Amino acid sequence: MRLYPAWRRSRSRWTRSCQCVSRGAAPSFDLSHEEFQRMGQRVLDSMWEAVRRGQEDPILPSARGHEIRELLDAPLPREGIAVDEVIESWVDTLLPLCRHNGHPRFFGYVVTSPDPVGIFADAMASAMNQGLTAWRSAPGATEVERVVLRWLDELVGFSGEGSGILTSGGSSANFHALALAVRKADVSAPRHRQAIYMSTEAHVSMKKAGRVLGVPDEQIRLVPVDASRRMRTELLLAWLHQDREAGLVPVAVCASAGGANTGAIDPLEQIADVCEAQDVWLHIDGAYGAPAAATTKYAWMRDSFARADSLSLDPHKWLFAPVDVGCLLLRDETLSRALFGWESEYTAITQTDPIERFAFFDHGLEMTRRFRGLKVWSILKARGADAIVETIRRDIELREALDDRIAREPSLEHLGSELSISCFRFRPSSDETEGEVDELNRHILETIVQEGSAYMSPTYLEGRYALRACIVNFRTTIEDIDFLLDEVLRIGGAG
Repeated sequence: MRLYPAWRRSRSRWTRSCQCVSRGAAPSFDLSHEEFQRMGQRVLDSMWEAVRRGQEDPILPSARGHEIRELLDAPLPREGIAVDEVIESWVDTLLPLCRHNGHPRFFGYVVTSPDPVGIFADAMASAMNQGLTAWRSAPGATEVERVVLRWLDELVGFSGEGSGILTSGGSSANFHALALAVRKADVSAPRHRQAIYMSTEAHVSMKKAGRVLGVPDEQIRLVPVDASRRMRTELLLAWLHQDREAGLVPVAVCASAGGANTGAIDPLEQIADVCEAQDVWLHIDGAYGAPAAATTKYAWMRDSFARADSLSLDPHKWLFAPVDVGCLLLRDETLSRALFGWESEYTAITQTDPIERFAFFDHGLEMTRRFRGLKVWSILKARGADAIVETIRRDIELREALDDRIAREPSLEHLGSELSISCFRFRPSSDETEGEVDELNRHILETIVQEGSAYMSPTYLEGRYALRACIVNFRTTIEDIDFLLDEVLRIGGAG
């Protein structure tokens, strides 16, 4: 009896199909242990140069846009060069073209100095190459990220017991939160009748999310703020009533726990009262400010976090993780599974334990995701939450010291501050017009940035051009604060 007649019949066809495959050896990208170590040492040396020079070199590259493009533009390489040459180009070519966000006098935007532990953890995540789709695809990595979510929940007092997902950043986290709110309301209201609410100071990512999700622009309600740039709750409530009477369906209120402009924190407790009374989803954007809830000064935010349906926070901001890693914490993860869960043949999950049924792709937009949680897990384990919270507290104290110095300087005018952000401007004693004062402060900022010794970002407050300093850096000292203000006074006085 012939056991494999089908195989024998198909053998000639299989042989013919293999004849088209090259018999030469395929290129190998593997390295021996010695080669790997040698390359690794070159990479480590390059990383050290990036960290060292990132604290010593001018913060912003002097090259202009067309110069950078001309330097880097090249045709697709058809043949490779020595890896050593590629590594050298990181330091010799790319590093001088980087803005050094880890510099102790980088005060622009909300960009942190990355913890070296996180830098190495991120490299290890690349070596592990885990795609966090389902538990079976990345068992250990999935459990690490679930642990990280529980730790972050505990750190800020959200108390959703770790439901949520790690994202690329706050913009993605805010999008996911609003997608859940919109989907929950879809049962009773089509998109053209939905409305979402946020203050005029809200982060642009929430406005963009509303538009992408199909909420009409005119129904993305921007609630006016008070003198401290906090959402006016009485106007929010009035708008909710007015929209309901007009046949619209309020879907979500987006409150801020630390605006990117001045650090303003909306009246979270009052907004939570309104949302509970009106049965509206409450999302709190804490991408920047949520970790401050772990400090004594801002612990009052925790009670409001515990009443929110969702909370975003960015470990790559005030938890000192390298870019990119954001986080969305959820009160009820069954909602995310209802929106993002989708059964298909090629994603069917094999399990021997109920834990193995879990899949992050059932709770977010992405299928394959980078192992972002490893750097957060490693930083928290290596440093401990108390040390991180102490660093956050110190950043807040540095901002308060900056404000105190501004108050003592007759030529400086304080315009607003909260958390670790302070906005101010140089105010000459003569009779310049507001426009001339704006131009002078623009000149001050541009000069500081071009000289490369410090970096701030601009903003407008009540139509006035403002200098904005944000401190989310474990390297910044009081000497750096004094240096910044000395430079403002020097350039302003010379202007």
